[in-house]
Amino acid sequence: MVSDYLILGAGVTGLSAGVELEESAIVLEKDSSPGGLVRSFCFDGGYWYDYVLHLLHFKDPEIQARIASYIGDDMKPCPPEAWIQTLEGTAMYPFQLNLGGLNEGARNRCITDYAKAYYHKNGHETEKNYKEYLRATFGEAMCDLFYFPYNEKLYKYPLEKITVDDLTWNLHQPSFEEILKGGFEPNVPRATYNTNAFYPAPSAKDAPVRGMEILSRALAKNVRNLELNTRVISVDPESKTITALKEGGEATYQYESGCLSTMPLPLLMRLCNNAPQELLKQVDELEFTKVISIAISIKGERPKNTGHWKYYTDPAIPFTRLIFMNEFDAQAAPEDGWALLAEVTWPGKQTLPDENTLTAQVLDAVRSVGLLNDESTVIGTHFWVLDPAYVVFTPKTQGIINNCFEYLAKYGITSSGRYGKWEYSSMYQNIKAGFDWAKKVTKKSFA
Repeated sequence: MVSDYLILGAGVTGLSAGVELEESAIVLEKDSSPGGLVRSFCFDGGYWYDYVLHLLHFKDPEIQARIASYIGDDMKPCPPEAWIQTLEGTAMYPFQLNLGGLNEGARNRCITDYAKAYYHKNGHETEKNYKEYLRATFGEAMCDLFYFPYNEKLYKYPLEKITVDDLTWNLHQPSFEEILKGGFEPNVPRATYNTNAFYPAPSAKDAPVRGMEILSRALAKNVRNLELNTRVISVDPESKTITALKEGGEATYQYESGCLSTMPLPLLMRLCNNAPQELLKQVDELEFTKVISIAISIKGERPKNTGHWKYYTDPAIPFTRLIFMNEFDAQAAPEDGWALLAEVTWPGKQTLPDENTLTAQVLDAVRSVGLLNDESTVIGTHFWVLDPAYVVFTPKTQGIINNCFEYLAKYGITSSGRYGKWEYSSMYQNIKAGFDWAKKVTKKSFA
């Protein structure tokens, strides 16, 4: 089959590009439903979970209006409320703006050290790694209490070996006046990079789908040529041919004008049948973490004042955060229950832990933080793995990415999306990337 454009992967980047290109593109997706990471699951008779927790937060009003037109009335404002549990108190996110949630001694240390960092800062050009960047930006006390232990837990990689690239767009360095205000008037919602956020929450109790998959389905309805259950098994860049495995056997597709891949960059490179071995060796050096998600369906009274999610810095607690799905959508579980999602990060190149053992450890930790008691009943647990999850930026990362992009560009292939670009980006940025690529290749202007 020949098409002007081929799009590999029906996540939000691929779907957005497919929407814009209309009949001139074919979108190939390995799974039986579109969405990639932006899908939702229903377990145990009415408990809903997102495959990966996402919020829609926009910087471009035109894209916001466009997505709202697809989703309709189900798209509800959802400015997030998140909390951070440390060994010296619990503070609302952003941590640096709510230091008064800590005990008095910790608050004062954080303010004092921030002043030293803030008034002696000479810019980031001398900071050689992420650990130095955090220390220079927030001061020693905040780093010891939150930024170091949390990021070490999240990335499972030495912070001094991580570069600053692409990890600062969602970090706000406040003025000293803002720090003081948060030290003495804490836990007041304040504007952040994701304040203008939305989440699909259907009013109907019997809605056939809930969660962020509503976005994926809305986009998919506007894609002219979407082929599901079609797994790409090889790419021949020289002949511009894609071979895919379908239920009926192998099928070949050819693109004439361009190909957009949204699959993880390392996977795409390994599927290219003429990729230089030296480049594939470089790809093997890319670092990342996995995320293990454990959905816990609970019957019992819903906990109060949880926020949408809570971060945990204590290394003895296995999860980096707990997500309270009913805070996004009150009907994400039956009225007599609630849906909890625990996230555990894992080194990308290590063997995964035993599912039953880790699930038991997570349940014990949920009890230890006071969220499960004798009146709560766990009626189901469900385990899945996001692989890859977080990209780890080392001094070699950007050079390897550039080499891959240079190779792919020779054959009209663009690798985009969070894992296609091998970056840390938001869902809005990935939707925009799909629209922007389609605009570029067709030289169209958006109304």
